Amino acid sequence: MISHVVELTVVNAKAEQFYNFMITPNNERYRAWWPEEHLQFYIVKRGDDKHLGDEVFYDEHLGEKRRLAFRAVVTTANFPNKIIWQMKKTGIRLPAYLSLELHDTADGLRIRHELRIGFAKAGCVLDPFIRLYANKSFLAALEKHCRIEWPKLADLLNNN
Repeated sequence: MISHVVELTVVNAKAEQFYNFMITPNNERYRAWWPEEHLQFYIVKRGDDKHLGDEVFYDEHLGEKRRLAFRAVVTTANFPNKIIWQMKKTGIRLPAYLSLELHDTADGLRIRHELRIGFAKAGCVLDPFIRLYANKSFLAALEKHCRIEWPKLADLLNNN
């Protein structure tokens, strides 16, 4: 299994405001967050009243050379601290998850952003093929993107 974690603290941000933004995505607000990088993020199909089961579409640039686009289903929606999306392709859930953990601290909002791709146990024999896509340069671009985007979201939310 491939796991990439980015952890950072964002000043002047709260878990509740980040959670609400991420669990109810729409393209206009998403593009306003980072117009040069963020393309689309919206709900395709609604789940329950807590957003569990929501299906979303997500599309963004990761710098000049990378792009990350996928459909996903909200598999965990624990207000205001945790959202997990499981990626889908042609209606099939993939062994790929994006997890966002949000915790208020005295220093600001502590964020843990984790991308997990691959299989546990016997399925891990396929991980080298997954590593062709989720290689070191992709993960470095994701790391850089996360460290820029989360403070930008705090700025957006605090200025609206």
